[in-house]
Amino acid sequence: MDWFTVWEPVSYIDVERVEPPADAGQFVAWLVVAAIVLTAMVVWYRQRVVRHSFWCAVVGREVEVRRRLGSVLSCSAFENPTAIACGRRCLDRAFRVQWPPALPVVTLPRDAPPVA
Repeated sequence: MDWFTVWEPVSYIDVERVEPPADAGQFVAWLVVAAIVLTAMVVWYRQRVVRHSFWCAVVGREVEVRRRLGSVLSCSAFENPTAIACGRRCLDRAFRVQWPPALPVVTLPRDAPPVA
């Protein structure tokens, strides 16, 4: 059996033309959804509570601070962590770095040969 003689080409008159839909509103809807999601993420990020630990020279030990939006919520330097009775200078990085770090960094002397 010869397949090429049995095959009949499709007439183009029977084929309907399909045009792509003109949905410009769908693109705008995706932009609105993306803007809403981005706004929700920014609000969530700004409202989150951040934990930060550092050496506090005022009390002479390492403390853990919980803060949100630049305000201190609790500090482990006090007996009651939520009753903060200091000037909250720990928020200012310039105040914290005026003392040496809690753990000294191990460095080689300047005249020592490099380690291979």
